Amino acid sequence: MTERALIVSLENSKITAMHFEKEECATCTTGCAKTKTTFEISNPKDFPLKKGSVVIIQAGKKIQAIQGLCSLFIPFLCSILGYAVSPALMEKFGVHISNDFRAVFVLLFLFVSSAIVFVVTRKFPVPGKPEIAEVL
Repeated sequence: MTERALIVSLENSKITAMHFEKEECATCTTGCAKTKTTFEISNPKDFPLKKGSVVIIQAGKKIQAIQGLCSLFIPFLCSILGYAVSPALMEKFGVHISNDFRAVFVLLFLFVSSAIVFVVTRKFPVPGKPEIAEVL
C-alpha cells in the first residue's frame, strides 16, 4: 500500500515525515487536528529531498513479501488443517463425518485464521521503516 507523506525534517541520515489528508495540507503551517504524528522513513534510492517535499511511501519489498505470505498461507494452511482434523473432532462427538461437515470445518478454520491474521496485523505495527517510492 502506498501513502503520501510530507517531509518534516532531514537531520543527518534521519528523515522524519508525517501523513497528510489532503493536498492543501502540504502547504499548511497551522497544524490542525488532521496532522498526524511524525515517523521515520528511509530513502534507499537516494532521492534528492528537502524539508516540505511530498513523497509517496510504501513498505519495503521484503516486508511486503512477508505480509503477503502471512496473509495468504496461514489461512490456507489452517483450512487444510481443518479438513484433516474434522474426522477426529467429529468422532469424539460420535457423529459420522460427511463431506458437508468437512467443508464446514474448512471454511470455519479459514475464517477464524483470517480473522486472527487481521486482528494481529492491526494490533502490532509492521517491522522496519517505510521507504520512499517516489518524490512528487
